[in-house]
Amino acid sequence: MEDRRSKRTKTYHPARILVDGSTIHHCTVHNFTNAGVCIELPFEAEQLPDEFEFSLDHFRTSYVCKAIWRDDYVAGVAFETPPPESPESRRAKLRIVRPSSVVQLDPTQSNMRPANT
Repeated sequence: MEDRRSKRTKTYHPARILVDGSTIHHCTVHNFTNAGVCIELPFEAEQLPDEFEFSLDHFRTSYVCKAIWRDDYVAGVAFETPPPESPESRRAKLRIVRPSSVVQLDPTQSNMRPANT
């Protein structure tokens, strides 16, 4: 029986890594935990740098990662930082500001006029 710190979830999910801020490589996630992932690469894992960015959603969110182990085309990766907030989650926190004068449709005319306030 395995003695692991956290439970691993098996998967076969496409992902991407960003190397040196300019080169994107496709990879496949074989299992993941809240602390990291095991990825299969299209190149030998020895070529994977020690630190890189990792994303499961086309870089809408990404993790800064550190390679922990490498074997042939597979690497164990630890998350160094949690993913930053996505633009969608930031947008959801924005407060909607309403203008001081509300525009209403005048039922007797086909144009719009400011409401009396």
